[in-house]
Amino acid sequence: MKDWVKIFKEIKSWVILFVLALFFSALINSQLFAMATVKEVSMQDTLFEDQILFINRLAYKNKSPKAGDIIIFYKSREIGSFTEEFLRSVSYILPFTRPKDDNKDRLVKRVIGTSGDIIDIKDGYVYKNGERLEEPYAKGDTNATYIEFPVTVGENQLFVLGDNREHSRDSREFGLIDISHVEGKASFRLYPFNKIGKLQ
Repeated sequence: MKDWVKIFKEIKSWVILFVLALFFSALINSQLFAMATVKEVSMQDTLFEDQILFINRLAYKNKSPKAGDIIIFYKSREIGSFTEEFLRSVSYILPFTRPKDDNKDRLVKRVIGTSGDIIDIKDGYVYKNGERLEEPYAKGDTNATYIEFPVTVGENQLFVLGDNREHSRDSREFGLIDISHVEGKASFRLYPFNKIGKLQ
């Protein structure tokens, strides 16, 4: 009988440790920072597939994204409340509850225009408020695709582009995004180790 009591206490202690680890992991991931793996070629040559990024979820708590920032956002959904994001984070940690299509909706792009900016695309270049942008990070020509230019960025909206301009689904296709969809700022590359460092 004593052996069974000892075994039960041991199991109980492991369960408590697991629950606490799950709680704090979900809390940190949903409110402070997260990680994202690059799944596409749209940010080459800045970012490549399978690179792992550190996402600062506090970066835009008291300020808005600015031009040049690399952001992580959801194309089809807003960032939820504290409870919603916490439960979503738990579902990511537990493999049998992980959302299947959420990662396809989670994108990494560069902010080009913010509230009030007038964005135009012509002759393979981006113009903001009448001035052609110097974009050393851009790869290939920037051509207009689905939406009509010029476009004015509304309040609490962003115009975003991938750095790999000829192979990127971005605001040229799906239009402006709402700031409420932004998860955070991609501020640091964690992997591969020979590329580790702050993102520019």
